[in-house]
Amino acid sequence: MAAQDILAILLGADSSGMSNLQQNELSNASQESMARIQDSLNPFSLGTFETKDNKKRTRMEIYSKWEKMLRFAPISEAMGIHVTAALGGDATTSQQVFITPAQRLRGGGGTINKAQLEKLEKRIKPMEKLINKHIVKICRDAIGFGDGYTRVYGTKGMGIVDLMANEFTYPPLIQAYEQVNKTVAYQALDYKNWQKVVSKLNMIQMLRLKMPRISHVPQYHASDSFFNIKTLQVDNINEAPIVPAPVGGSYCADVEPFYDNIILALSTMNSQQIADAVNQVFLSVNMSAMPPAQRDAYKNGLNTMMRDHEKFVRDALEGGDSIWNTKYHFLPTNNEKQILNTLGDLKGQRTSPINTETLMINIRLLMGGLGLDPSMVGWADMLAGGLGDGSAFHTSAQIMRRSMMQRQATMDFVNQILALDWGYAYNEEFNETNDYPWKIEYYSDQSAAMTEAITNQQQRMNNLMLKAQAIASLKDLGLSEETITRLLERDGGMDYDEAIKLAKDLVQQREQEQLAGSNNSDDLPTDDQNIEEEEGI
Repeated sequence: MAAQDILAILLGADSSGMSNLQQNELSNASQESMARIQDSLNPFSLGTFETKDNKKRTRMEIYSKWEKMLRFAPISEAMGIHVTAALGGDATTSQQVFITPAQRLRGGGGTINKAQLEKLEKRIKPMEKLINKHIVKICRDAIGFGDGYTRVYGTKGMGIVDLMANEFTYPPLIQAYEQVNKTVAYQALDYKNWQKVVSKLNMIQMLRLKMPRISHVPQYHASDSFFNIKTLQVDNINEAPIVPAPVGGSYCADVEPFYDNIILALSTMNSQQIADAVNQVFLSVNMSAMPPAQRDAYKNGLNTMMRDHEKFVRDALEGGDSIWNTKYHFLPTNNEKQILNTLGDLKGQRTSPINTETLMINIRLLMGGLGLDPSMVGWADMLAGGLGDGSAFHTSAQIMRRSMMQRQATMDFVNQILALDWGYAYNEEFNETNDYPWKIEYYSDQSAAMTEAITNQQQRMNNLMLKAQAIASLKDLGLSEETITRLLERDGGMDYDEAIKLAKDLVQQREQEQLAGSNNSDDLPTDDQNIEEEEGI
């Protein structure tokens, strides 16, 4: 087929006179040509435009911003609340993570299960003590920076003897390396060494609590595009390249603009209030009788005075002594009997109070992005909630959603610790397909997730009791099986098969009760028998 014919077909020409073979050939040729065109155009059509809000940043820029945000009191308290909501804690011992035997070991059956249970019981208490000692710090680092790290110290034949989670494991100092989603190595910067010494660690020396990467954080990657392309094209995970792990997973990622607005609003309010407290008096000057040289010197003195005025205001903004003093600028004059004309203060007199609505709107947006009630982080007069009466802390779906993510990540992290401890203690390794002999549990009746679960269980039990009463009433009505089925299906909302089975059981049970009642009545003595027995007595 000629090229002009193909072009005519692509432009919408009539193809009714073509044979099926010609149409199939044309379709295949068109698909191949369009595929080549699409491949050449896709690099310019995929993705999004880079704007001020989604511009790429370096790893240090991102972590520096998050570090600054985490020092802001409301955000710092919000992170602590989320950790408490996720982990909970025993009211007596304050223990947060509990290690219990897996369900398959509790029956006690099998030689292997018994041996694993004995080994596990020896390691539960030491590991619970170690994990609960550092888990709050690690989890707070994880939700603040996206990753939490701990240095592991183990001894063969004994297990893990200590964990370290402090300034040495500060997330900005550690670079994890991943192969697809699997962490394989670490590089850690010694923060106390001025020579920038980097320690290389493996998966036995350090472990990582990785939060899910739900929100995308635009950033520059140390690896070039070749590694990214190869990662997507490789089917075997072992052949995938090892690349530096990207930054992400932090709760701060989605609320950065609101934090900036809050800081700007606070700075504006503080500056305005301090400016109101800075008192200055400016006086006029008459230089008509001054020689030109004296005028120049006088002007230079005025410039110096204005620069000193800048330092004066800056000192007031920093809370210095300037805020308590009134500064007078004396400008000597000649002639006119040395009279000074007061011009007054350059700042205007405030006639209305400072508006805080802009600040509060951004605070609400910030707390909404963090999933917390503002009353829980310092604004107790705004809403009823928080740890006092438990309103928001126990019922917030936002807190529960983040608690579930944090628990999942923490459970994977604790499993890594216990598996490594098991390897040190018993020289045994668990594959990903093996079931662990332990189970991770949280004592979190005080958290939103557990409160929601308990509430759901109570509602289910209440519904079960109502259903049981309704079903018992249907049995006592003496209705037919077809009628009971229709009532259960139409009014009870049950499935058809379920309604049939339940109606059949109700009718069968009613018949059995009736039969048992009739048999008991036949066995009872008659009145004549009772009289004869009494006379015999």
